[in-house]
Amino acid sequence: MKLNLSNERIVNTINALSKLNNAQLPIKVAYAISKNVNKIESELKVYNTEKAKLVNKYGEKDKEGKLKVGENGNVSLKEEHIEDYNRDIKELLSIENEMDIHMIKLDDLLNSDYNISPSELSAIDFMIEE
Repeated sequence: MKLNLSNERIVNTINALSKLNNAQLPIKVAYAISKNVNKIESELKVYNTEKAKLVNKYGEKDKEGKLKVGENGNVSLKEEHIEDYNRDIKELLSIENEMDIHMIKLDDLLNSDYNISPSELSAIDFMIEE
């Protein structure tokens, strides 16, 4: 089924999907999740590339022109460009991606031995059909 998923939804979904991708699930559910993880990871690569461009554009650089990385591994943003970065990242997160999602029947998921958590269920609700 073709669905539009925002980059924000993709970013917020991938961790739960990756966890479910490693769980012992019925074959139909596991197959659908695996297919969807591959499609979502492909979109995520494009998102991460564009996000890296924004970090490079707005990040503080040292004398050699390399990004300054703090102790926690995060790049510091130039104070005067924080609003611009936030505006651009918000726009990047809002971009919709048309994706062909492999749907999961709710009964197949409920009839498994895996106890899906509410957060996992919320993360994959777009791929569940009743």
